[in-house]
Amino acid sequence: MGRDQNSNRWRVLAGALIVQIILGTVYAFSVFIKPLEMEFGWDRTTTQWAFSIALMTFALVMIPAGRLQDRIGPRKVASIGGILLGLSFLLGSVLVEESRPWTLYLTYGVLGGAGIGFAYVCPIAACMKWFPDKKGLVTGFSVAGFGAGALFFAGPASVLLLPPGTGADAMGLSDMLLVALGISQGSGFGIGWQTFFVLHGVTCAVIVLLGASLLRNPEPGWQPPGWTAESGRSNENPDTEWQEMLNTPLACMLWITFIFSATSGLMAIGQWKPLMGSILGDKTFAPAWMGGFGRFIEPVGILAVFNAIGRIFWGKVSDLIDRPRAMMIMFLAQGMAFMLLVNVESHVAVFLASAWVGLNFGGNFALFPSATADYFGTKNIGMNYGWIFTAYGVAGILGPVVGGVLFDATQAYVIAFVFAGILCFVSAGCSVVIWSIARSRSEGLAMGGAVESLQELSHLQIAGHMEDLPTVVNEECAT
Repeated sequence: MGRDQNSNRWRVLAGALIVQIILGTVYAFSVFIKPLEMEFGWDRTTTQWAFSIALMTFALVMIPAGRLQDRIGPRKVASIGGILLGLSFLLGSVLVEESRPWTLYLTYGVLGGAGIGFAYVCPIAACMKWFPDKKGLVTGFSVAGFGAGALFFAGPASVLLLPPGTGADAMGLSDMLLVALGISQGSGFGIGWQTFFVLHGVTCAVIVLLGASLLRNPEPGWQPPGWTAESGRSNENPDTEWQEMLNTPLACMLWITFIFSATSGLMAIGQWKPLMGSILGDKTFAPAWMGGFGRFIEPVGILAVFNAIGRIFWGKVSDLIDRPRAMMIMFLAQGMAFMLLVNVESHVAVFLASAWVGLNFGGNFALFPSATADYFGTKNIGMNYGWIFTAYGVAGILGPVVGGVLFDATQAYVIAFVFAGILCFVSAGCSVVIWSIARSRSEGLAMGGAVESLQELSHLQIAGHMEDLPTVVNEECAT
């Protein structure tokens, strides 16, 4: 039985990766910017609102999705998310027009964001329950697919979103498959944004449903062989309901820190492709012989690769040195990177900047859920992290929209990235506060446990003394 249970948890992790790879395509939103702006004549702020609304809805929906996941399990909830995400693109292909950008906000933004919110929380919650011995690392692995999703999506999407050709130039089914697999770069024509939305919507629904079929929670009380909660950490924090969690200063500081760190990252992620395009011009990292696989070493691809790596890397680091210390180091490194971006010009600098920003931004999504589980338990992690993740919804509004407004006003990226760097330094300061509050809370819990033990011991001693008293005395006391 133990061996079967142990193998089950690796199947759950595989399902988590499948689901998260599809959900992570949201980070490649920048590939939609130019096709939509060329098709409809929209400005940058108009397109960025769709990205912001999707992220905000994603975060808000995680609250009821997390509660539902804790009650009925991850499989059904993730399946709902896949269906909603697929519908968002299918409806968008029919409804979106130049005169009504709000239809893009409702389809891609609200419906698509809700689909991501339903599906995203399930792999994280399930994997934490299966891997209490490696929370940081396995959380990083379970969300690594979310960071890598843009990598698999951005290259083929850039080609397929091109205007469709006619006659012999029209892209057939086999051509689309070769482009999707990265074997071909196409012939200069695509399938257009509408057909692409249909294709992507069907793909999202099918693959998320496949990954969701592998998700399940362990039996109550299950633990990995040879591991106990006491051996995993010295100060065990009790499982906390969301109402109680929200009344703690620790939860408030986690929420505020997440806002600052995610806002800074999303200001960059939402405009990374056009920013790096303005630096590189018509040049490319990839040699011609790499074909479609050249996307892996282009700026957006590099960002996506290291976004995924960063989730695993910082998750493991946080298991070794604790969450707040890992946060502080990560935020300081990211802040310095944003400050240096204003002088980026060479190919080497673009490569390093894409890798560094992706590495540190990805770490957010391993550290904050792990910290939530550390401080408030894993029993209600779906609901609890759903509330903490609303910070990402706030950042989803602030980051892309403020970045878009600053670009429209200045036609430059300098101010936006300096501001993003400052937010990272503020986040580093907040992580020190988190460390202090968490330490005091752990000491208080330990002190409370010691007091209860002493009280119980004193009661036992008193009872023992009473038994030792002569029977006559005991009878007199009784009367």
